[in-house]
Amino acid sequence: MNFRICISLFLLCCLLQPSTAQKPVTKPKEVTVKAMTYNTYSGRKQGIDKIAEVIKKENPDIVSLQEIERNTEINPWDTPKKLSELTGMKYYYFAHALDIPTGGDYGNVILSKYPVSEEKSFKLSVLKEGDYVRSFGYVKVAKEGKEFYFATTHLDHKYEDAARLKQVDEILACVEQLDKPVILGGDLNSRRGSATMAAFQKYFTVNCLSDGAPWTVPVPSPAYACDWLIYAPNEAFTVKAYNVCYWADKESDHYPVVATYLIK
Repeated sequence: MNFRICISLFLLCCLLQPSTAQKPVTKPKEVTVKAMTYNTYSGRKQGIDKIAEVIKKENPDIVSLQEIERNTEINPWDTPKKLSELTGMKYYYFAHALDIPTGGDYGNVILSKYPVSEEKSFKLSVLKEGDYVRSFGYVKVAKEGKEFYFATTHLDHKYEDAARLKQVDEILACVEQLDKPVILGGDLNSRRGSATMAAFQKYFTVNCLSDGAPWTVPVPSPAYACDWLIYAPNEAFTVKAYNVCYWADKESDHYPVVATYLIK
């Protein structure tokens, strides 16, 4: 056979073979999210306006707020809406915990710079009648196309862990069903090493970028941590920063906590 014909047939066969070249691997997009949790003491010290100023100064993407009164004697307005307007964080969600006998109600709030596509809240169980009612709530948001959940709660305050452990079980039963990464911010009324924090760590990661958690209460001389930002699953996050805002020492009886996450 003519040499040129052989070469032509060989080249044609090569062209007809399926390509084995590797396609470029697209790295999943990573998005930075700055989160805050803050027990506001209902603005009883200096008012809700000052709480809003703290939030604005830190400029988080999303915030969990505890002890928010709405339409009460102390806060005779729609406090979540007012905080949204004062901070410029357009989206908000109120997780109702209880009605106040003198009028109005009380619970936790989420403020977000980004639209909310899903929301849910429920009241947490108590051990006995007359116990202080707490709530848990979450929203689903997206930043730069990356969807994640952000949750808020305020657990039982009693010295014993029993009520908190029951409440953690209810929270975990909920968040374990979520299909996107989740950040939880709240006053967990629990110190590092407690039974409550151990229960959370069955699912959540507690990473404060240090062996000990930065203390958050009481203001102005903190002695322990009870305010936390935690997340799940572990492999979905990288913690870039975790700080307590010690400069905010007059606005509440708790210091706010701020963390910056890379969501993978």
